[in-house]
Amino acid sequence: MTVSAGLYQPLSGIQYGFEWGTDHYRERSISYLGQPVVYYQFATARTENEAKEIQVVPDGCVDLLFCCDGRSPEALVCGTVLRGRSISLRSGTVYFGVRLSARLSIVLPGLSLKDVIEEQAPFEDSLSSYADMSERIAECAGFAERIACFERRCPGLLNGSDRSIALADYCMSELQRTDGGVSIRELAEGTGYSERYLRKKFEQSFGFSPKLYGRIVRFQRTLEGIVRSRAPLAEVAIERGYFDQAHFLKDFKEFSPLTPQQLRARAGSAGDG
Repeated sequence: MTVSAGLYQPLSGIQYGFEWGTDHYRERSISYLGQPVVYYQFATARTENEAKEIQVVPDGCVDLLFCCDGRSPEALVCGTVLRGRSISLRSGTVYFGVRLSARLSIVLPGLSLKDVIEEQAPFEDSLSSYADMSERIAECAGFAERIACFERRCPGLLNGSDRSIALADYCMSELQRTDGGVSIRELAEGTGYSERYLRKKFEQSFGFSPKLYGRIVRFQRTLEGIVRSRAPLAEVAIERGYFDQAHFLKDFKEFSPLTPQQLRARAGSAGDG
């Protein structure tokens, strides 16, 4: 089976909570062999409690999150959440993150994506070949140096894998190309496999169904249209394949702590700042 990359942007996800719920947020996207990786850095505000709660939303991607406290560095492998929720980070601390594309996420060496869904697993346990990375990243002087350090020491996490995932690749590519609009029946017809077999193999790679992945893709594409454009909300929803307002709002209620209107208002205030 040959899969065409197509003229679409592979999913690398938006996590607005990191940008809007933290201080000094920075972000840089770099493509490796056509797969986008989002590097970001932020500081959590100092609170009376030791923990700071940050909102996260489903994106189908894995984040590698490094706590840059030189006295007690830590690194986590954060799998996608399936509903909007909050995660707990240290307060008053600088974090450096690497958000892998969906494809790079499912070919992480020695790690099954389904094992980290809704989880924040210790980096040294999940990716033991890179167990010293928390200290290495914490020692770096700043954002650019941390990106360079990650690229230099972790090329195996950025260039994908030669492991054959042709079926998962095809399904993922079609779901991304159509903004989640292709049905399981159409995917099965395109591959020659039964719907049952396709669903089983997809769930083995991702840990959840192609239908849910399609909903996450559509949500993420809509989220991008809301926070990065000024197009009317109804127009953004229709362009991304939502049939009506009720369908649109149902996904947002499940996936996002904020409504589309709140997101648009928050994006507008952030752009004015």
